Amino acid sequence: MPTPTTQDRGLRIACDRCYRLKERCVRASPTSSCGRCSRLDQSCLTIRSPRPNGRQRLHRGRSLSQKIPNQSRHIAAGSWLQKAQDLNVDEKQLLIFFLSDDQNLQFPVVSPRYQGAEKDAFSNALLDAWSPLKDAYLAYASRSTPPSLDKNSPLRYLAAAMAALRTLPITSPKDAELCLTLGFTLALSVYGAVGVGVSAICRYCLNATQPFLSPTTINPSTSSRISVLVLLETMDCLVFRRTPTLCLQPHAPHGIDRHLGLCVPLLPYYHDICVISNSLATTTDAAHVALLHQQLEEIQMCIEKWQPLENHDQEAGFPHSFSGVEVLLLLAQARVYRLAALLFIHRLRHRFGSQDSRATTLSREIILELSLTSRIENRSVSFVALPFIVAAVEVCGAAEREEVLRSVDMYVDQLTPIVQKVTKTFLARVWHERDTHPNCSWFESVHKPCVLLDSIDATFAGHSFTI
Repeated sequence: MPTPTTQDRGLRIACDRCYRLKERCVRASPTSSCGRCSRLDQSCLTIRSPRPNGRQRLHRGRSLSQKIPNQSRHIAAGSWLQKAQDLNVDEKQLLIFFLSDDQNLQFPVVSPRYQGAEKDAFSNALLDAWSPLKDAYLAYASRSTPPSLDKNSPLRYLAAAMAALRTLPITSPKDAELCLTLGFTLALSVYGAVGVGVSAICRYCLNATQPFLSPTTINPSTSSRISVLVLLETMDCLVFRRTPTLCLQPHAPHGIDRHLGLCVPLLPYYHDICVISNSLATTTDAAHVALLHQQLEEIQMCIEKWQPLENHDQEAGFPHSFSGVEVLLLLAQARVYRLAALLFIHRLRHRFGSQDSRATTLSREIILELSLTSRIENRSVSFVALPFIVAAVEVCGAAEREEVLRSVDMYVDQLTPIVQKVTKTFLARVWHERDTHPNCSWFESVHKPCVLLDSIDATFAGHSFTI
């Protein structure tokens, strides 16, 4: 029989549903259902671990990057890099600056709280595998080329890093993690500098490492690398109607991905959309087409029901240990990816000129979500180039299109000016094609490759970035 103290404590602990929703939880006894669950006819459970009694320890919840002094890590990396024999002075300074300042990693992470952990992951990987990673890191660090660095240096680094990836032996899980780190760094570098070859890099890395990685054993850093590679390849597959290499199946409990936030559970739906799109592009059998449309409807129903918090356990600390700004940015990112998936499905079922009102509504919701979040927080949402461009294609009217073009620099990754430039060209051409051919489909656009994914500038003619 519980003591009065234990019983009182049980009455004060909210059930899991009320705790997650921050609702008032009232029940007569620790074993009875609360009023809210009884009213909604839901199971009333309290299976999360209770917090220990007493004041929380000060270091509880701090990340590894907060426990280790930044200055100590900077001194260690700086002193080691200064001794590197195969770097010139400019290259040493470039890497030291890149690995010593959290702000340099603001682009790939969804929240500033992950900058320290991301920097630690970059630094530790380089210390463990200097030769394979050196050129990829130099290419990534020189996205904004310093005045003292030759403007062609990033291309030389990319070519050398691509050669390192081709020759990297993968015979163990540790080799696989190195390959994913190299591929992740190289893919983002190519995406920002050239554009050509991103999907090939992702596809190669995912294929090569898949036999050596188990979802239950990979660390969070490697898992985040995989998520980004899957997303970048999926972007290509959506446009070119191909089947992605890997269907990522997130395993519960879900944490917050440092790059894609709460969006990772949506990636399997995007994979299925790509598979169905590929089948629709290659089949002529009416019965098969009808079956594919039925599958699209089932996926649509699942996505419409999906909530970004439904499968995240409390160990991730979300949303209670996150600031209001972080919660807003994470939820906005998840919502626009959900809406973009619904818009993709709609356009697979209906070409331009058919059911346009539904597409317009989804497009406006995506753009409005991004706009409101940016205005409120004075900061753009991370990794939303895909949802933004999917929504932008639907925009009609000269004034609205001009506004969208002005927004490209904010929502199409800000450290990829070449992609921003060609995205504006891509949108202008697709809009023109839609205006002149009202019943066309942008999946069959003559303006492929999509410049978001395979852009190339005349400056880079003659360089090869393929696996």
